[in-house]
Amino acid sequence: MNNNQYDFETTNISCPIESITGIWEFKRPSYFRFMCYSLSGHLLHLVTKGSYVVKINSREYNVKEGDIVYYYGSEEVETIGNKHEVNFYSISFQAPKVLPLPFEMRVFAADKNLQSLFQKLHEEFSTQDIMSTHYNVYALLLSILNNIDGIYFDSYKRPLEEELWWSIERRIRKDKIFRPSLNDLLRISGYSRSTVIRSCHKATGNTPINRIQTIRMEEAKSLLNFAHLNVTQVSEYLGYPRIHEFSREFSKYYGVPPSNLLQKRFNEISEKK
Repeated sequence: MNNNQYDFETTNISCPIESITGIWEFKRPSYFRFMCYSLSGHLLHLVTKGSYVVKINSREYNVKEGDIVYYYGSEEVETIGNKHEVNFYSISFQAPKVLPLPFEMRVFAADKNLQSLFQKLHEEFSTQDIMSTHYNVYALLLSILNNIDGIYFDSYKRPLEEELWWSIERRIRKDKIFRPSLNDLLRISGYSRSTVIRSCHKATGNTPINRIQTIRMEEAKSLLNFAHLNVTQVSEYLGYPRIHEFSREFSKYYGVPPSNLLQKRFNEISEKK
């Protein structure tokens, strides 16, 4: 057998979407009001009917029919309705390589093509053909991101100082390092203490330790809501040496103990049976 020397270049293209954690259609009555935290990862809403006001981490936006609303991570959200009913599609997904939108771009108008893609995605998700659904929902979500990418998700145009922190954060999420010290972050990045702190503040407006806590708490909430794990297992997964340390931090961050989320999920499951 001859040993052939190939003279063509190979590529290493990976899918930016790791998983899709939810596809829904929601309806809200007139004068509704909700206060909650958004889901872990990326979350896109397309409003198909009505208008309302949304506050994301205390920043206020006016939302109308045809708008897309974007959330990232576990953000504090307050929605305030008016006399109109509101309908919207919602897509939650994990994509660590997709950088979050800045706050000034959290609400934007969707063109007809984007609106059509959201509708097709929801319709495809509702079909009974599991194999076909898996292929098609990923393809449609990638098409949605591709239609937004050139304007709103262009990571190449972000300042290098901000990109340093997002690269650290991607590494933290990928390797599941949920309780790193500042020295750990310096080793991961290879940069100085002042550079890492400055990059984190530029990218998130927060200190590295506070930002890491946000990542850890949103992961905890996501596990309690969607994984078949109890509080002890979540605590161990996140690297806490003692469960009461996790419970205390979670309670202080969200205002309720982690056991409340499990009880709420159990009650919702029981009501559906």
